[in-house]
Amino acid sequence: MIMGETGKPWTDAEVSATVAKYFDMWFMDLQGRHLVKAAIYRELSARLTSRNVKSIEQKMSNISAVLVGLGYPHLRGLSPRANYQRSLVESVLGELTRRKSIDEILETVLTESAPIGPVDILRETVAPPEVITDLLHCRAMARTFKRDYLALEAANRALGLAGELAVVKREQSFLHSIGRRKLADRVEHVAQTKGDGLGYDVLSFDPTGREKWIEVKTTKYAIDVPFFVTRGEVRASRASPELYHLYRLYGFGSPKGTGLYRLEGDLKKSCNLDALSFAAAPKTRSASELPAEEAVLPNV
Repeated sequence: MIMGETGKPWTDAEVSATVAKYFDMWFMDLQGRHLVKAAIYRELSARLTSRNVKSIEQKMSNISAVLVGLGYPHLRGLSPRANYQRSLVESVLGELTRRKSIDEILETVLTESAPIGPVDILRETVAPPEVITDLLHCRAMARTFKRDYLALEAANRALGLAGELAVVKREQSFLHSIGRRKLADRVEHVAQTKGDGLGYDVLSFDPTGREKWIEVKTTKYAIDVPFFVTRGEVRASRASPELYHLYRLYGFGSPKGTGLYRLEGDLKKSCNLDALSFAAAPKTRSASELPAEEAVLPNV
């Protein structure tokens, strides 16, 4: 039996047992198998006799944050919680090393090139999840492990195209439903007709006829998984904030239906932007700035 004391730091054994159980559930979820998380929490609480169900659930939410920081999608239904110890990162890294089958599943699912069928957006949230503001902090804290699977999914052209087509269909259906048929006919998938340089994917209209520039970000995973934006998208949102809309599609294609939330206006105001990479080129240096042995070399 693994013992611990309530109110005291988690022991290595408690952390390891919780991480292992999280990975059991995550593996089942990635395979599309049914699981009842509450029952698993109770089972683990019976082993960790001084850790109740609530504390176990919170620790598993910390594990979700570590995974997102490492570039992995987290277990659905366990939103990331920051403020975790470094020892938890090491435990998750060790489990990832042992469970190579998870990488194999993610590699297949997130890079699949087969066309994705039409998806109806059935659910819309009124506001974006507040937890998103914590996730960039998580990504900054955790070191890169193997592959950034969230970036890999974002680069999946088949998934991105399917999300954009779903939004085109949604915008057309909405405008038809309010009697604005001519506007519906003018909805345009500009990412296909004009290319990617505009900084948005779909041209639509609001009921008054004003343009809506819609950038679509699609994930098969949870509502609180971060997304990636380009410099061009940020620039377009700042140039015309009154027209710019970002549609975040989550749970794309899931049996429960695809969800959607919207961000409007300047992305620098609606999002916490974290520069994960930079475009770089060597600076031009004068002779006075060169090392002495380089400064005296003759031109060849």
